[in-house]
Amino acid sequence: MTSLYQDFYGDQVRWFIGTVTDLADPLELGRVRVRVDGIHVDTTNFIPDSALPWAQCLVPITQGGTNEYGNNLGIQVGARVFGVFLDGANSQMPMVIGTLPKFETGSASGKSTNRLATGTNTITKTPDTVTGEPASPYNAQYPYNYVYQTPRGHVVEIDDTPDAERIHIYHKSGTFIEMHPNGDVVTQHKNGFKTVTGNDKIHVTGNLNIVADGDITIDGRTINLNSGTKGAARIDDIADTGDDPPGVSGSDGSNRIETGSATVFIGD
Repeated sequence: MTSLYQDFYGDQVRWFIGTVTDLADPLELGRVRVRVDGIHVDTTNFIPDSALPWAQCLVPITQGGTNEYGNNLGIQVGARVFGVFLDGANSQMPMVIGTLPKFETGSASGKSTNRLATGTNTITKTPDTVTGEPASPYNAQYPYNYVYQTPRGHVVEIDDTPDAERIHIYHKSGTFIEMHPNGDVVTQHKNGFKTVTGNDKIHVTGNLNIVADGDITIDGRTINLNSGTKGAARIDDIADTGDDPPGVSGSDGSNRIETGSATVFIGD
């Protein structure tokens, strides 16, 4: 009985190094299958991947860990991991503590470190010439660029490289938002949709240019241009142009348009 408790109290702790073989945890708890060096023979002929134990993964305390506040793990198949067996000498309950950086032949750089973090920009973007969009100021230096990239190609960069600080969120479709070292923000995306359930205001302290290769449509209950108070004349509006003799009601003889739209107003 004493030895049973010792297995879990750490008196017979066994650590291990292994390789992740499977992420599809049937319980959806973020567990991974691990082929442990020195225990599971390095061939599927003797111990198939389906027979390997599911290892729990130690998650940082910055994750909720309960009541659906847990987070999916970023660990991937092929990762080298370090951990301990929770049941000591029995070695049937592995727990992964972390991953180990490694050299590998399956990546362009020959190592597990993301190339965006080591100074190689792997994302190609074409600046828009109509807006004069600046090119990406990517100039990352190791170890300042914190990169998270998914297997499907989505990327988040938080780059602390001195004098080249950026925040970059990139979607595999080419949509992105990038914050430049000087505070400029550049975005490109496919179709855009924005809904504001309350009021919305835009204040531009410099000039504002709007360019559309197609049509521009503005629709509103009332449209005010330059804080407009005077109704704008439109085609087919009934307008008194002042052609009547002076003194005739509705005209002062000045040729001014005296009636116009009740929904479109232009300021002085």
